[in-house]
Amino acid sequence: MRTFVLAIAFSYALLAGAQQPGQTIPAGSNWQHVQVLPAGTSIHVDASGHSRICDLKSVDAESLTCTHHKDYVFSRTEIKSIKLVRRSRSTPLGIAIGATTGAVAGAAAYNNSWWFSRGGIAAIAALPLAAVGGVVGYTTDFTASTVYRAP
Repeated sequence: MRTFVLAIAFSYALLAGAQQPGQTIPAGSNWQHVQVLPAGTSIHVDASGHSRICDLKSVDAESLTCTHHKDYVFSRTEIKSIKLVRRSRSTPLGIAIGATTGAVAGAAAYNNSWWFSRGGIAAIAALPLAAVGGVVGYTTDFTASTVYRAP
């Protein structure tokens, strides 16, 4: 029971930290939010027909240029949304959530095995779910911050 309570408290602390982004940019339909981003900022551009993760190169009143091995130019009218890429935050948070879930499930499933202690079972169960959580965190980038959304 003590392991379960500690795991829940740890998960809550991790999730509370994820809700406080380091750079707060208000979401909305204001193109000025995009124009103030510094060059080199890693962004995810969702445009009509395609999307791209790239580094911001320049922004003017009607278009956005970003680069990822080559330059991509998006007109303002085709852009649906722009998000700041936060994979460096999403991946470890996904690992922590997966590991905590695995540890809680392993500790809850403990049945007085003579091979492993409750902590051993929890650690064994935490490893694969930590890997899954890391992959899910990286691919979904669930802590990305929306900078612009088309009206």
